Amino acid sequence: MPLYLVGLNHEYITQKAVEYIKSSDLIIIDSYTMPNTDKIISDILDIAKEKKVIIANRKMLEDESSDILDIAKEKKVSIIIPGDPLIATTHASIVIDAKIKNIETEIINGVSGICMAKSLSGLQYYKYGKTLTIPGPWRNVKAFSLLFNLYANLCIKAHTLLLFDIDDNKKTLKVSQGIKTILDLNNELKLYNNLENLLGVLIHAGDKNIFIGDSLKNLLSDINIEEPYSLIIPSNLHSEEENYLKYVLGIKSDALEKHKRFIKEDFCKYMQYLSNYI
Repeated sequence: MPLYLVGLNHEYITQKAVEYIKSSDLIIIDSYTMPNTDKIISDILDIAKEKKVIIANRKMLEDESSDILDIAKEKKVSIIIPGDPLIATTHASIVIDAKIKNIETEIINGVSGICMAKSLSGLQYYKYGKTLTIPGPWRNVKAFSLLFNLYANLCIKAHTLLLFDIDDNKKTLKVSQGIKTILDLNNELKLYNNLENLLGVLIHAGDKNIFIGDSLKNLLSDINIEEPYSLIIPSNLHSEEENYLKYVLGIKSDALEKHKRFIKEDFCKYMQYLSNYI
């Protein structure tokens, strides 16, 4: 029997996703890779009607996935994943294990929050570099690799999308904590001392899209923005990108001018030194 990985969010549920959910014998909802899944759960329960629905935690989908595959040998199983099934999740391993066990699999793509944030920013999509995650203090790590990859993106003049870590209780790292993590690491290694003056753009993609843009230093104050949110640190801006940020997202001219002044740094010169810390 097949195993379906179904992507969706509380705003965008495709007709194909609805059809596959209705045809499944068992529906498992990933409740941990994204905050605010209550609406998704409510929608699925409404679609699934009399079907069996399980709300899965990290342990079930990562450590106990073999149990799910055993069920999929006999029944149609759908795993519901916020966003797109294979973007910013750990579920590729389930597909691999299913293939090894000769279990038919199918991916039903959804709308990815990562893609939405990049698109809504108005920055040229193909100018984005590696997407990064800012780890929460519960990880007990010094994320020098985060700083290395941020500088690597800036070195090749690529924009950076940063995600905020989520703990096991679905609590998202605060904006101020995330930005402080970046700047504290930067200061510790005594790298570019004007990194704090680069532009940061906070984006929430939801019922009402929210955009807050200012220097990283100014974003250290407590920001009231609905979850989920992400942070974009632009690299060099094309004139059309700059106009989009200014006229569509409402970012002030002084923040943009400051960014344009300090983004002229040669970020490549820091890479050799940073490589000693990863």
